[in-house]
Amino acid sequence: MSNYYLSLHAFLNKGLGVMLNEVVNVLIGYVIFIAVINLLYSIYKDKFKKAGVEVSGITIVWRVFRKEIVPSETLFKRIRKYCYVLDALVLIMIGSLFLGLKILFENMFGIVEAVGAAQAPAKGVVTPVVPLIPGVTISLANLPVMLAVIALAALVHEGMHAIVSLTEGSRIKSAGLALITIILAPFVELEEKDFEKLRLRSKLRILSAGVSGNVGLAIVSIVLFALLLPMFFNLYPGLYIAGVVENSAAKEANIPENMVIVAINGTFFSDKVNVLTLLFNPQKLNDVLSEFKLKGRTLALKLMDSKNPDKIVDVVVVRNSTGDPIGVYLYPYIVMKPKGVLEAKIGYFAQTFLIWSFAINLGLAAINAIPIFITDGGKALDEALKLKFRRNGAFISRAIQGFLLAILLVNMVFSVMLYMP
Repeated sequence: MSNYYLSLHAFLNKGLGVMLNEVVNVLIGYVIFIAVINLLYSIYKDKFKKAGVEVSGITIVWRVFRKEIVPSETLFKRIRKYCYVLDALVLIMIGSLFLGLKILFENMFGIVEAVGAAQAPAKGVVTPVVPLIPGVTISLANLPVMLAVIALAALVHEGMHAIVSLTEGSRIKSAGLALITIILAPFVELEEKDFEKLRLRSKLRILSAGVSGNVGLAIVSIVLFALLLPMFFNLYPGLYIAGVVENSAAKEANIPENMVIVAINGTFFSDKVNVLTLLFNPQKLNDVLSEFKLKGRTLALKLMDSKNPDKIVDVVVVRNSTGDPIGVYLYPYIVMKPKGVLEAKIGYFAQTFLIWSFAINLGLAAINAIPIFITDGGKALDEALKLKFRRNGAFISRAIQGFLLAILLVNMVFSVMLYMP
């Protein structure tokens, strides 16, 4: 039996066990909550509706603003003079679309190649595209932070739609909060009649606004991560030793695994690489290592424990020539040493929140830009093709979206098999 099918078998056994063990209590509590809310809604429907609350199965909607929001001529008069600037939103959405398609199709090529070789695709070849399932794809400990990040992402997304809609002259019917399963998210309901009357350029600006908002929030998150992290931690970027090659210079020097090379010949990686560089160009660490390898056969390595920064080991590696490898498997890493107890608590929360905010907002932007039925990208494709091909436009749009949906589902299935066995 091939490694690919063994991977599938392991996923079905272990993945299901994890799900049942860690999520069952949450599911029971959630089912009871939904049942009680639906029962109360059926009894006191008029009172619920008077308060702007609607309940339908697992979805609870609270329309906080039920009065129509009309575009203010005085507020947006000056903004409309520079409406062409809003075309940048469309360009950002197109960029997000290319990012999403790049991930999906690179994954497909990696999957096809692996299946042809009768083995499971290697991690790193396939970028994971998985649903957020509490207790399975995300730990229950991170769930509160995750929900806060998603709520913020939705607030920015919907807020951008509302602002650009009003700028383009479209009214807002209502705005509020929606609880879908366990995710609390803001929403904005546009006036469809106003939207339909707009020219294509205005429609695309409105549809692109949410994706652009998520991209902007992702950028802000990663910049804050890079700026705030040094306030709470002493950072030691380096190369994590995942393994040591037999009969190599590293083996002879007794280099331990699961340590991080933080300095070479007295020079720390932190002197040459900052956090942003490490995040967006981790290859820079290998370049620094290569520079030292070419300067001499002997390398004095300072190793730091990845979990206990106070544990430091100095090792000297001697190679036969400057062209010989050290004999270790490496990947980029940052050892974080808290500056104090308070800094550790605040820092770890900030780190978790900002990294998740970056990943989720960028992921939402990429997925939302891809034309898949309910996404903003799907609506934009509908509008563009309807104008170009009229009656046939809707059919062409559905065909494209169906194809991309199939690609997305294949990505999700293989991602789950790879990253949740």
